[in-house]
Amino acid sequence: MRLLYSAYIKNPKNVCFDGEDNGEEVLLILRKHVITNLSWISISVLLFNMPEIMFFVFKLNGFSSWEVIPVSFRLILGMFWYAFSFGFVFVSFLTWYFSVNIVSTKRVVDIDFFGFINRRFSEALLTNIQDLTHEISGVAETIFNYGTLHIQTAGEKQEIEFEDIPRPSLAQDFISDLTRGVKADGVPDIKETNK
Repeated sequence: MRLLYSAYIKNPKNVCFDGEDNGEEVLLILRKHVITNLSWISISVLLFNMPEIMFFVFKLNGFSSWEVIPVSFRLILGMFWYAFSFGFVFVSFLTWYFSVNIVSTKRVVDIDFFGFINRRFSEALLTNIQDLTHEISGVAETIFNYGTLHIQTAGEKQEIEFEDIPRPSLAQDFISDLTRGVKADGVPDIKETNK
């Protein structure tokens, strides 16, 4: 159940991802901070209340009789409106839930999910990580302690970004400790990251 609503999950149990190698273990899962969902939740509340708002606006402007519009048309229009609203909520939640940043014993993975038809998968080996920088800017990010972690790599893709993640300084320290262990011994220092 923790996987459903959490945005910062350390040492998750029974988790795997597409392209995971044998012996690779997921150590950290990051999603956008839960507070970033407030924008689409607010829009959803507005969408679900729009028919009542429109009815009130029409009544204020003198159009008080809905009997002019046939019942079947009102029913079909309402069904389409609420189907659209539920679709918006569903796609927005899935976009948040499946856009995941993963730190494993071998690499960092950034999976960006856009609706049902588009997904971007970026990864960098821990040995290719050169620099880690986190950025917290703005009032909401400062109050709720979330921000962006920039991961500079020596690979083909020069930078991977973990956007709007909770506790970016802890994630930076976690990845830094892992990277240091891999570069020194060829094996990630999992004991160091579990403190």
